[in-house]
Amino acid sequence: MITPKELLAKAEKLFLKVVSSQLKDENIFPLVIPANKQVAGSNFSDWKNDLVPLHQHSKALKYKGYTVDWKERNINGSTQSVPAKIYFSGLEDFLYFVGKATAYQQIVAARNLIVEQLPALTQWANNNPAIILDNVDHWDSIIKVCRYFINNEPPHPYYMRELPIPVHTKFIEDNERLLKKLLDLLLPDEKKNLTATDFPQRYYLKKISVYTQIRILDDELKSHLGYDECALTLEDAAWLNWTPKNVFIIENQVCFLTFPKVTQSVVIFGEGFKSRLSRHIPWLNKTRLYCWFDLDAAGFEMLNMIREYYPPATSFLMDEVTYNRFQHYAVDNTNRKKLLPALTAEEQHLYQFLLANNKRLEQERIAQSYIQERLNAIIQGT
Repeated sequence: MITPKELLAKAEKLFLKVVSSQLKDENIFPLVIPANKQVAGSNFSDWKNDLVPLHQHSKALKYKGYTVDWKERNINGSTQSVPAKIYFSGLEDFLYFVGKATAYQQIVAARNLIVEQLPALTQWANNNPAIILDNVDHWDSIIKVCRYFINNEPPHPYYMRELPIPVHTKFIEDNERLLKKLLDLLLPDEKKNLTATDFPQRYYLKKISVYTQIRILDDELKSHLGYDECALTLEDAAWLNWTPKNVFIIENQVCFLTFPKVTQSVVIFGEGFKSRLSRHIPWLNKTRLYCWFDLDAAGFEMLNMIREYYPPATSFLMDEVTYNRFQHYAVDNTNRKKLLPALTAEEQHLYQFLLANNKRLEQERIAQSYIQERLNAIIQGT
């Protein structure tokens, strides 16, 4: 026999379904709660232990809550009443029992505000009471953000934090995931770029400039920059009028700063997955491009990413010879397997090995003498 506590747990699981049905003007009452209505034993004591608490917490005594329809049954030679059906007659009874009358009113009030201000979200609001409740204190601000993008044409001459919307400056960042869902529903195709995942790019806001950090490895190239090392925006870096013979993209900053001098060469600080941004630099198509990342799954993911834009790119110190030479410095590392079609067969083999053994060899663990040795082989080979 179900207990009042078990009945409450079942009813609470139905709360959002009940709310959604009310928002859609669907009547699901009386709402029957599936329950084991069998008395545990066959004597009066069993009947009392099972049924008295169920009766005491029912609408018959509490005047609100669940209703129990009873039927007669012979127990140990005497006729006793046992449950035939347990149900809620209406919304008020249900909300009283689950203790969520306030939450229900909050959802309804927020839903009505959403529908009044953004009618196109009616279906979404009716189907998502949980999200409405989770953001119950923010809907006024969320609506303000949505209305700005509805009423203004892109591109927007603002960074995300300076949009002329009366919300705090980090509100969009703090609520980016929800705002994306809503704006994708609200905006026509010409006002959004669905191929972009970054919020400013997706909705045509000004982007914070990304800088390419470049270090000269040959003094003869210094005249092109005027410095041994500098940081340029991607747009400015793209305008450089030069074609270095070799370009090395390096993930770790210390390795970038200590990379040996190489004739007609420069090195770019890749800074992890930001290295994907190098696709905006056209002169990289005309150089011998080398990628040196950590010997781990993430490093090969970055290599694969670079090759999507520069197929001839070559890996540097990302091979089994290097790993075997310095494997005593490898540490445990866990990554999820990804499909990396741009890797060579040898790279793919090492990538699978690192995944299978959960290993990572950071590039800063590689000895400077070994780096120079392998660089000499490159220079002599070209």
